[in-house]
Amino acid sequence: MFSFLGKYIAVFLTGFMVTYLLTPVVRRLATRFGIVDLPNERRPHKHPTARCGGVAVFLGFHAACLTAVVFPWPKFAGGLDFVWWQHFVVPSLVLLIVGLIDDIRGMRPLVKLGGQAVAASLIFLGGARFGILFGHQLPLWLDFLMVNLWILAIINAFNLVDGLDGLASGLAIISALGLCCVVALDHLPANVMVLLGFMAACMAFLRFNFHPASIFLGDTGSMFIGFTLGVVSLQTFNKSTFILSLTIPMLVLGVPIYDTLLAIWRRSVRKWMNNGQTAAGRKLPGIMQPDLDHLHHRLLKAGLSTRRVAIVLCVGNGALVIFGLLITTFKSHAAGIFLIALLAGAYVLARHLAILELRDTGTAILQGFRRPSPSALKALGFPAWDMFWMVSGVAVSMRLLDGYPASFWHDWFLDLPVWVTPTFCVLAVSRAYVTVWSRARMRDVLGLALTLQAGLIFSLGLALLIDPYNRPEHLLVRALVMATVAHPGILSLRVLYRFVEELVQWTRSQDTIKPDGRRVVLYGAGGRCWLFLRELGFHYLGRSDGRKIVGLIDDDASLRYLWVYGYQVLGTRQDLPDIISQYGLTGIVVTAILNPETGAALRELALRHGLTLTEWRCEECEVDLALQPPIFPPGNMKPSGETTAIQTLPRASDPAVSQSC
Repeated sequence: MFSFLGKYIAVFLTGFMVTYLLTPVVRRLATRFGIVDLPNERRPHKHPTARCGGVAVFLGFHAACLTAVVFPWPKFAGGLDFVWWQHFVVPSLVLLIVGLIDDIRGMRPLVKLGGQAVAASLIFLGGARFGILFGHQLPLWLDFLMVNLWILAIINAFNLVDGLDGLASGLAIISALGLCCVVALDHLPANVMVLLGFMAACMAFLRFNFHPASIFLGDTGSMFIGFTLGVVSLQTFNKSTFILSLTIPMLVLGVPIYDTLLAIWRRSVRKWMNNGQTAAGRKLPGIMQPDLDHLHHRLLKAGLSTRRVAIVLCVGNGALVIFGLLITTFKSHAAGIFLIALLAGAYVLARHLAILELRDTGTAILQGFRRPSPSALKALGFPAWDMFWMVSGVAVSMRLLDGYPASFWHDWFLDLPVWVTPTFCVLAVSRAYVTVWSRARMRDVLGLALTLQAGLIFSLGLALLIDPYNRPEHLLVRALVMATVAHPGILSLRVLYRFVEELVQWTRSQDTIKPDGRRVVLYGAGGRCWLFLRELGFHYLGRSDGRKIVGLIDDDASLRYLWVYGYQVLGTRQDLPDIISQYGLTGIVVTAILNPETGAALRELALRHGLTLTEWRCEECEVDLALQPPIFPPGNMKPSGETTAIQTLPRASDPAVSQSC
């Protein structure tokens, strides 16, 4: 395969040199005609920087392709030949024109998406296909739709990720290298040469685009890079194992794709929460609206430099490329490698990358519970949910115990009055349908579980009365299957609110991007601490109050280093001086009833270290009915979690004590 090494070198050098020589020319022309990117909150560069650098990458890549497919080299195996290049030139030129117009004068998102769809459609007409799915030939319309969706997804993935010096170019090089290795393992040297030319063009441009960049790709370059990788990646699909082969380009193009998926997830949730409203003449966040929560934005806010952010994301993409190559190399173990990669990716997403998305989704669910709904929906929602799970439980128990006879659905219908009606009646006469489950206590959930068990026992007794000759052990097993299938489903909706509430609080505690650097500990890990965390999560739902809770302090030494309410108990009062210096604390929130000695010691410690000291109080006090004006004048009420719930310790004159009320 590599006997004609000179051809690979010629293709690489052509792509590199053409791009390297043309990039300064494009930069000079863009600056002269005012095609520059001005700094703003979404662009961290300091000075106006030329756009349209993708023109140089475009010309360098096509020059490399000409070297690979036009010169009279010996014919190599692979689908990326002269015919492919002929069909690729026109669509890529269409996309280049769309990008140039967007870089020079701007373009509405839907219009730009239409231009991208035209390019994707032309490449389909040129012969790009998915072909076979699950062993069946795809209809032409479905194949057309899938090719368009795939190419549009990759184009916009690189368009969205191009927000930092050298990031899109670096990710493109790593992705192309991964695809190059994949096609090399499949013995397709012609495809390798085209990818070498692409990598060479991106490497030459990266010389001018790495931090501090003197020219940007612009939409001209980011869309062309995504288009090229999207089209070439279609060559890696193994039609006989479609789903598994789909994971290879998904991993190789990992970071841009995952950043795009997170953006769609995040913006969709926020659009639903805002419900399309406008505020002060400004359109609230929507799916097509840009934001500052892409992966590179988050890493910048976390304190990493521009150069380090690009390196971290490129290294992450390189790790995904390695997983893709392992799947390609060890095909007999591909499923196991994919599951390991999926598990690792899910952990990283949930632990580090998708914190904002999880928090916003949890907030949306909680708002959905709290949002007023029509009374008919309230009256029918839970009964319909319960009925679905009970009738499903009957079907599953019959399927497991009796198989699937010809009279299955007839017998299932006849069994519903015996196994569903008693439980449903018991639920109806209990408090199950008049309880506000978003404000329920654990005893309400326990009562519902006991009610379900009582209804099931009633059904079991009724079944024995109707058919005394039926085997009791058979009916008992059926009841156990019913309880295993139906009862968790019925209970899940009632406890979902509490689960999501805990999830939102956890994501808030994991969010390293804070509006300020305040770091506090909670003094006291008892019931008052739990009430404080609940109140904090309720009033600051989905947003930060500016503080990061690093842990708890409690005078019970047996709790040291244990986890309480999702936070670690760092030590006792005697450990506070060391904890203050170790964690860089700026304040202490007292969530316990202190004796005078402990209160005085904390005040002295706060004064010595320059900390703020606040106490959260939840107390009952008598209201003076003769007080004028009213205690809570209309329009001046404050949520207790924001102001009145935070009270200072005595001696508010101390500079270390924060007066919050």
